[in-house]
Amino acid sequence: MQGRFMESPKYTGLEFLTALKNGEVLPSPMAHTIPMELVEVSEGKATYKVTPRKEHRNIQGGVHGGFCATALDTATGSAAHTLLEHGVGYGTIDLNVKMIRPMQVDTSYYAIAELINAGRNIISSQGKIVDENGKVYAFASATLMIIRK
Repeated sequence: MQGRFMESPKYTGLEFLTALKNGEVLPSPMAHTIPMELVEVSEGKATYKVTPRKEHRNIQGGVHGGFCATALDTATGSAAHTLLEHGVGYGTIDLNVKMIRPMQVDTSYYAIAELINAGRNIISSQGKIVDENGKVYAFASATLMIIRK
């Protein structure tokens, strides 16, 4: 898919995510598969509104764990992305997700992430999925590698 989301090298990470939040760049195709809307972003932090739909159910009828993992990968990656300079990328090299209660279809949640540590080549971040009352449904830690071109 061609689109403005592919043109991120002209932005720093925080500038790109701010433009995404403001609707100035297109979200990635994954944001349509797993509905995610960036609602807050600042240095080292990111919050996405996520809403599982009926097509995100597993064979037992609950929300598939991959929905949680994808939302948390996006949020923890975005927290890391805010630190990157223009033309620098990142990739998740480890994602550890724990799901502690079932999410419900057609209910909105928030995937909230923050930086733990940023080194020259590795960034660590953590995140959680909460409902509007702050009740935790899943949490994660992520390790991301900085990719300099």
